[in-house]
Amino acid sequence: MLGQLLKSNILEPTLVFVLAIVIWMIGAEYEAFEMLVDFMEEHESWDLDELFLAVIMLGIAGFFNAYRYHFRQRKEMERRLQAESDLDWLSRHDNLTGLPNRHYLKQFIERTDYGSMEDSNKKYGLISVDLDGFKKANDLLGHAGGDRLLKEVAERITSNKAVKMAFRLGGDEFLAIVSLTQATKFDDIAKQLHADISQPILIDGITNHIGASIGLARYPEDGDTLKDVIHNSDLAMYSAKRSGKNTIAFFETPMLALSIERSRLEQDLLAAMANDEIRPHYQPLIDLKTGKLRGFEALARWNRDGHGFVPPEKFISVAEDIGVITELSDKLLLQACRDAKTWPDDLTLSFNLSPVQLSDRLVGLRVISILGEAEFPPHRLEVEITESSLVQDMDTASFILKALHNAGVRIALDDFGTGYSNLSQLSQLNFDRIKIDRSFINNFETDEKQMRIVKTILSLGEGLGLHTTAEGIEEMEQLSILKDLGCQYGQGYHLGKPVDAEETTRFINNHLGRGESPLRVIR
Repeated sequence: MLGQLLKSNILEPTLVFVLAIVIWMIGAEYEAFEMLVDFMEEHESWDLDELFLAVIMLGIAGFFNAYRYHFRQRKEMERRLQAESDLDWLSRHDNLTGLPNRHYLKQFIERTDYGSMEDSNKKYGLISVDLDGFKKANDLLGHAGGDRLLKEVAERITSNKAVKMAFRLGGDEFLAIVSLTQATKFDDIAKQLHADISQPILIDGITNHIGASIGLARYPEDGDTLKDVIHNSDLAMYSAKRSGKNTIAFFETPMLALSIERSRLEQDLLAAMANDEIRPHYQPLIDLKTGKLRGFEALARWNRDGHGFVPPEKFISVAEDIGVITELSDKLLLQACRDAKTWPDDLTLSFNLSPVQLSDRLVGLRVISILGEAEFPPHRLEVEITESSLVQDMDTASFILKALHNAGVRIALDDFGTGYSNLSQLSQLNFDRIKIDRSFINNFETDEKQMRIVKTILSLGEGLGLHTTAEGIEEMEQLSILKDLGCQYGQGYHLGKPVDAEETTRFINNHLGRGESPLRVIR
């Protein structure tokens, strides 16, 4: 549009100039000037010479005014063209790092396949990068410091001589295209890039240690087009993140099948949530000293159509990855509170919060809101959090726990001993219970080292005035030893498997009707 306007502003004065030349040639041919002079001499009394001079002066003034107008218009057109160019650049580049963005990459993919970029005999490699530990650094430094960290990472990527092009795809995700020759090895380039990114970054006097999960794919070995190779490098990067952060993974063909299965799992999960197919099941919590039922822990169960029950750790991690864990958790908690409201008043409900949720300061308010909606007393709810979630973001977790505790909700520290948290930090938080992780119970009756760990945790709980619960009790011998050691509560398949709400109610009614201890009923 602007180009057409600019052309019209050039064309119009050109036509006027051409027209003036034509008129001048016609006048010269017919001696128009001599005719005009003769006419003015014949009519001297009309003062035509003064009038002619005035017309000439006005014409000159008009010419200069038109020139100035045209000059201003030309400058305005140039400014508008520059603004249009700047907007186009901004739309295709990341304004923080200056790197091409996802929109640029999309256009790049659409207009060319990777093999036609240059010499088709050349080989190229795609490197997908996802930073590890950036969120923690961003929380520590603030957004301004986080921006500086991202700029430094971008500079480290582009400073690698093998990198042909680099993109920032959003957040802490980057993509690099490298040229591969016989003298270079793709894995060596990736290792060097990984080492460069992982070097400490000093910002405002704070040394930040971040890593990167990197996925690698080659052209043409791993795809016929640039789009295919990028997709495959992303699959490799996700594989690296799942296998352990701060690692490098090459694309392998089986990853495609895993990607398809993962996509189907995500779709089925969303459909299951919409149809309320994911339901809470309840596993009993037993007082080991008296054998009485003290409450139940709510555990998510999903019977996926055509696949049977999906392990909770599998679909919970998917819900976390696709950002629906909060919605799923809220639905499960609301249903669990409504079910537990029908139980005797002395039975408690335990509910697990995902580590991802503990990065959201509003989770405490949502829990309290759900309790109000279900009309379930806060003192009957016990929220369980994992020790590893405290390590990830201690400040936010402390804020959430304080809000819940002030509302009357009890707090249990789940999987104790597996998160390597600081004991001085734990002592500052308001816990009501610690749960000994099942990994310490599995063989503790025959493993002296595990036995010492269990005894230490029990002593620590007693010293801090906290109740202790042992998870994963599956044998009578384990139960007897834990009772002798003074462990107060227990749960596991030997004491009772998770069952749905109807079975839970039947179990409670049978127990109350017979007046028997749950230990005898379950066994």
